[in-house]
Amino acid sequence: MKHLGLICPVCGAALVENGNALCCTGSVKKHNFDISRAGHVNFAGGSYDPNSGDPADMVRARIAFLEKDHYAPLADRVAALVAEMGGICVDAGCGSGYYTEKMSAGADITYGFDLSKTAVEYAAKKAKREQKSCYYGVCSVYTLPVADGAASSVTSVFAPVAEEEFTRVLKKGGRLIIAAAAPDHLSDMKAMLYDTVTENGERGDLPRNMELISRERLTYKPTVEKGDIAALYAMTPYSRRTSRESAERLLSLDKLDITFSFDVFVYAKKEQV
Repeated sequence: MKHLGLICPVCGAALVENGNALCCTGSVKKHNFDISRAGHVNFAGGSYDPNSGDPADMVRARIAFLEKDHYAPLADRVAALVAEMGGICVDAGCGSGYYTEKMSAGADITYGFDLSKTAVEYAAKKAKREQKSCYYGVCSVYTLPVADGAASSVTSVFAPVAEEEFTRVLKKGGRLIIAAAAPDHLSDMKAMLYDTVTENGERGDLPRNMELISRERLTYKPTVEKGDIAALYAMTPYSRRTSRESAERLLSLDKLDITFSFDVFVYAKKEQV
């Protein structure tokens, strides 16, 4: 197993594999991070809250929905952008690893990091079972166990954008790829839930000190069947703030044509003067 580019989150030294653990080098006091039986590593330390990240029920719903490949066009597009860069890819906020797996086909090494232990454990087990060349760790996207300038690409798919940290781990000429909801994403589902449909606003955490290379929109409108409607609803924040009556109206449908619309941004790390 390769672990190029990984560093100890405690002392910053390079990590190497030693048996069933990753150990740091060059430090008087060695720091060890066990590799779980599932294959992932917890880099978050003793202060880690097991309830961090998305709740387990939302993770399970996301797995059920994504594994049906409803978002495959988005995953394929992001994977193609990663493949243009090769090298090390860091999927920051990887969730259950659906997009990470796609990215791994075009990168030399792919790391997925997320605060949800439930999601990371699922991703690691699946990657191990299917012999995918991607490795997973539990940690915040704001404190990645990745060396300065190690990554050819960083991806942020529906996850927080930690511009300073992403810039740190990107190499010269590296790219940050962001996928976010476009204004009309899920508008048809929202019309079943609310009297007034509000468009999704522009993200407030887009990079300010990186160069925008490209921005594109990917939109399509498939027919989604009953079971997948329920999974899609459960994986979104709407399931936490919708009345029971409105939810029942949506979930009673046998099928619904739903707009999937995504904005994909590519940013470059600016050269230091």
